[in-house]
Amino acid sequence: MDTRSEIAWLARRAGWGLDPGELDDLSTLGTSAVLDRLTDPDSAGVSASASPWADFEPDPDPANDQRARQNLAATSMWLSHFSTGSRQFENGLAWFWHGHFAVSAAVVNHLPAMLGHLELLRARALGNFREMIRAVTVDAAMLVFLDGASSTGSSPNENYGRELQELYTLGIGNYTEDDVRAAAVALTGYVVRRRAGWDVRFVSQRHDPTPQTLLGVDGVRDVDTVVDTVLDHPAVSTRIAGKMASHFLGSVSPSTVDEMASVFADSSLEIAPLGRAVLEAGLAGEGTPLVMAPVPWIVQVMRSTGAVVEDRMVVAMLRNMGQVPGLPPNVGGYPGASAWLSSSSTAARFSSAGVIATRTPDDAPVLTAAADGRWDDLADLLLRPGGFGRSTIDALRDVSRQSGRRPGVGRLALALASPDMLIA
Repeated sequence: MDTRSEIAWLARRAGWGLDPGELDDLSTLGTSAVLDRLTDPDSAGVSASASPWADFEPDPDPANDQRARQNLAATSMWLSHFSTGSRQFENGLAWFWHGHFAVSAAVVNHLPAMLGHLELLRARALGNFREMIRAVTVDAAMLVFLDGASSTGSSPNENYGRELQELYTLGIGNYTEDDVRAAAVALTGYVVRRRAGWDVRFVSQRHDPTPQTLLGVDGVRDVDTVVDTVLDHPAVSTRIAGKMASHFLGSVSPSTVDEMASVFADSSLEIAPLGRAVLEAGLAGEGTPLVMAPVPWIVQVMRSTGAVVEDRMVVAMLRNMGQVPGLPPNVGGYPGASAWLSSSSTAARFSSAGVIATRTPDDAPVLTAAADGRWDDLADLLLRPGGFGRSTIDALRDVSRQSGRRPGVGRLALALASPDMLIA
């Protein structure tokens, strides 16, 4: 890939698209400088972004209609932040971690706690994985989501102890049922005081301090020793490196995953070096075509077009496509590529593309390029500098310039919904 194509690839895979003209600006910086901005924003002088919900104070006990409005507002704020936040890979990783831990607002049922959880992931997205796991373990939303808040020494709940090892760190085959039970006992004692602002407290009377043997390590008895024992296991680096590589690159070779895992382990589980290793591997040609999920697709196409769509309609479109922020369908996270290629998701994507094209401003460069039949320019504006595939161009040529209420709307809608735009 040339520099322009590399930076467009980074914008599609690692970030959340680019504004019109931004690809020109970044291309003058060069790929290495853009990688620095993405993976080490502090050193690159990229200003930190405030929380998407910094000025948002939802009612902790709203009526039903107010609850719906607050949930919509919170989701819209996050989507807006994906488009405007200065640290795009930080946002991309926050989304990755949201799918990794997969806490659902529908289960937590308390918006302030859910936003606290999401902000925890955003703030630590490029930080240290050990510290992230420690914070997640005693996070109010997680304690409610996996029943840790009701786990006592006399009746330890195994949900978090299991998912900590199976989904969040080690992976199946690297722990036993005895390890699940040991972790569950050692993690007892935490409560969420719902009437006190969902404050998390450790209550020693609810904790079993009996030393446990976890993953072959004796003396495990509390959160810190559980986290250290699990995170010291060599399977962690391979598991997380493989999952991150799959998320951003698709399929990669086991040897490449091993190289990424070594980077992760050698950096004491710092996420930023792993993230850079993943992106560098992608730029070097590792990976496969990756089907874009609905959330990154809709953020990127709206950013490229400048379309103005009501918040309620955007969330409705995402719901129809099968992916709403804050609502992963199960503890395993959002589904994979096959879900986004289903007939229902495809139909919803075409419908959404039509709405976005209709709401694109008259002076938007993408709309002018579509109306004039400048397919290469249109593709470049949509972060496909290599151009559209032949089938997409043939389909675009069959659409009248006047299709839709304004010139170019029909063509733009077709381009947005095309297979070229579905592949990140």
